[in-house]
Amino acid sequence: MSDAPDPPRRLEWPWNENGLEEEPGDVVDPEGHWLPDSGERAPEFDPLTFDSVFRDERRWAPQHGVAGRSDSALPGAFLFPEPHIPGLPVDDAEDQAVEAAPAMAASHHRTSTLLRELVETGLLAILVFLSVRASVQHYRVEGLSMDPTLEDGEFLLVNSLVYSEVDLEKVGKWVPFWDPGEPGVRHVFHGPERGDIVILHQRVGVERDLVKRIIGIPGDVLEIQRGTVFIDGRELKEPYIQSPWSSDLAPIRIPSGKYFVMGDNRNGSHDSRSFGLVDEKDIVGKAMASWWPRSAWGLAPNEEPVLGAAP
Repeated sequence: MSDAPDPPRRLEWPWNENGLEEEPGDVVDPEGHWLPDSGERAPEFDPLTFDSVFRDERRWAPQHGVAGRSDSALPGAFLFPEPHIPGLPVDDAEDQAVEAAPAMAASHHRTSTLLRELVETGLLAILVFLSVRASVQHYRVEGLSMDPTLEDGEFLLVNSLVYSEVDLEKVGKWVPFWDPGEPGVRHVFHGPERGDIVILHQRVGVERDLVKRIIGIPGDVLEIQRGTVFIDGRELKEPYIQSPWSSDLAPIRIPSGKYFVMGDNRNGSHDSRSFGLVDEKDIVGKAMASWWPRSAWGLAPNEEPVLGAAP
């Protein structure tokens, strides 16, 4: 017993180009893929050939959107979402969320980037501040011992790292097959030099730090005759002195790690002539710049005095 086959169903096109629902027309198969022109059932596919399996367009079901077949639709299961047609209202909450997702993602990315940059900038500013604070200190000049080079009440920026030392003997113990040589302790940049204006920690009987100029360095034989300084028998020419000292000082040899300091106001300065040589550990740092008052703004007057001709 056999039943007659059902008549072919006509394709339904529920939407026209204006987006309005209308009654489908008499078009049965506009592309000619499903039914032959006679309206009879299409012949069976030949499953044994490649073309009949993969290339025959009758196996491709047309993909339809609200406005008919989309040019971007692909046959098979891997289909991209249909693009939104301008002019049609988007009433579905899911469609609205899909459209708003890229904007929300971009806004979240900008916010995250801004917060990260603010945190990085803040950490960098703190690091720079701590580094500067550890290497640069400020001092206020009190008194007239450096007159006329430095005024009473003048503010100085002092570099406290320029005379830093490193113990290479300790480092050599951790580095195999390396002999640092002599001396074992060396300066990272350079040691105190003649003519440097330095800040000293308080000495015995002095209640505050002092600001002086280095006159004699280790290895010098220093002598003062009628206010004139001689180093190894050579006169030290000091253009920053306006009121020279009139007394004498017997020759002394400055040992390693010691320095002879004096104020530029030789007649009103409490310095190495009274309290003796200064240990390098008592030197806080080197004056780098003056920042107040405005008239004294600029680099600190670190002048290297010139030695005269040998006798």
